[in-house]
Amino acid sequence: MDSPDKLKETAEALHVEMGQPTRQSELAAQHLAYEKSLSFWQTLRIYWRATLWILYGQLVVFGYGIDGIIAGYLLAIPRFRQDYGESYIVNGTTGYIIPATWQSLYGGVSQLTAIVGAMVTGILADKIGRKPTNIIFCIISIGGVAGQFWSNGSLGILTAGKAINGFSIGAWLVLGPLYASEVSPLKLRGWLTSMTNIIQFSGVLLFTGVIYVIGSQDHRNAYLILFACQWIVPALVLLTVVFWPESPVWLCRVGRVEDAEKSLQRIHGAKSGIPINAILADIQETVQQERAKKEENETLSYLECFKGTDRRRTIICMFVYGCQYLSGIVFVLGYQSYYYQLIGYSSKKSFLLGMLNNVCQFIANILSWFLISFYGRRPLIVWGQFICAICLFIIGGATVPATSASYLVAVCFMFAWGFFYQLTLGTVAWSVVAELASLRLKSRTQGLSNLVLCIIQWLVGFVFPYMFNPDAGNLGGKVGFVFGTTTFLGFVGVFFMLPESKNRTSRELDELFEKKISARHFATTKTSVEEEAETSQKAHPRQV
Repeated sequence: MDSPDKLKETAEALHVEMGQPTRQSELAAQHLAYEKSLSFWQTLRIYWRATLWILYGQLVVFGYGIDGIIAGYLLAIPRFRQDYGESYIVNGTTGYIIPATWQSLYGGVSQLTAIVGAMVTGILADKIGRKPTNIIFCIISIGGVAGQFWSNGSLGILTAGKAINGFSIGAWLVLGPLYASEVSPLKLRGWLTSMTNIIQFSGVLLFTGVIYVIGSQDHRNAYLILFACQWIVPALVLLTVVFWPESPVWLCRVGRVEDAEKSLQRIHGAKSGIPINAILADIQETVQQERAKKEENETLSYLECFKGTDRRRTIICMFVYGCQYLSGIVFVLGYQSYYYQLIGYSSKKSFLLGMLNNVCQFIANILSWFLISFYGRRPLIVWGQFICAICLFIIGGATVPATSASYLVAVCFMFAWGFFYQLTLGTVAWSVVAELASLRLKSRTQGLSNLVLCIIQWLVGFVFPYMFNPDAGNLGGKVGFVFGTTTFLGFVGVFFMLPESKNRTSRELDELFEKKISARHFATTKTSVEEEAETSQKAHPRQV
């Protein structure tokens, strides 16, 4: 295999311009063949600059990891319950508890506002670009966290601050994977889009590490420092975002081709030897083909996502995102430390167990990087859902006897659930949604998928305290039966709906959906794009 300099020479020889569609198509086909000829590690070595810029763009989802668990973990901090809660007598002993109503409001309010944030981002990112949109929501986040930090015992102000921060949470869940899917080289796309999960989980890990150290202290800092952790990434991004290149895909879509070329030079390095013209030709070819099928205009709406072949793609994306919070994550990840205390563990030991479980999940995240590139997306999500459903049923069953031994079994399978969830759906879902959406509607499909994610997250977060809490339904670990059922239904859904997108370009996926190929045959069907690439490679064996 030749170096990328060969393809760069071809690009320069062809002088790719918008007015030369034949040459543009030829170069795009050669670029596709070149990228498919690279291994994962070769791609990473060549495109390392782009990898770093994509990881920078994903940083903002760090805050989503903290926001998703902060409500459950704050309940496990004795000083927080004392400063914000009400007295509650348990077996003759006075303690403090946050009422289930406030738990539902605080735990679910950011998901409601995240819906608005996600939908607005789908429109705003297409109008003004990914970079300005990111700046706006970083500023909003800093204000929302400030409200939480200075709430001073007021559950109302605390909830209002979390609601404001929720707008940014919804936006970041669109922007991070969106930028990664648009800029990633083909062989790195699955890994880099799945980095959404490990970055947000890094927020979880930092949060649980801090809470283990200070959570049992009888001081306001036991929870104030946790609020302050949410400032880290938005502040860092605001200080450095000026250097972040805008998405070249968005620039091409709005007709700023010269700016797109400059952005690609920033992303890959102007003197790196990477064929910028070839990458630009591939982007332009994809954009032009989509416009040929549907003339793009200023009135493009979310309804377009439910027309023609895009309907199937949108439904799959929304379903996969919805499965995340129907799989028990709010219980096993969000409320685990509180649950450990309810079954008899001390606050210090409950924080330790929570941190150890999260470390296991973090390791599973890293292992998934290799599995997603080797096995693909479909088998990991399908069989991951099946295994997680079994774990949840065992957790529910082990809770029924209410003995020390049975509780230990429940805790062990909470660890098992966390490991398999993060190895499969928890990580791979981000790749699937980023890849399956058509390029023309990518930001809108991301927005709709996040809409479903946030609605289900809010619904589960609102209902869960009433099922789980001692002053309400008092189901405790028996909620495993509920989530085991919903997870099994998710398994059935993805088995019949979810196609394989491994090593498929946007144009290949467009063709497969247009031909209505069944989900189970996506991986084995040969596309005309592949045939063109093979023909071009035979015609120019020394250029690719």
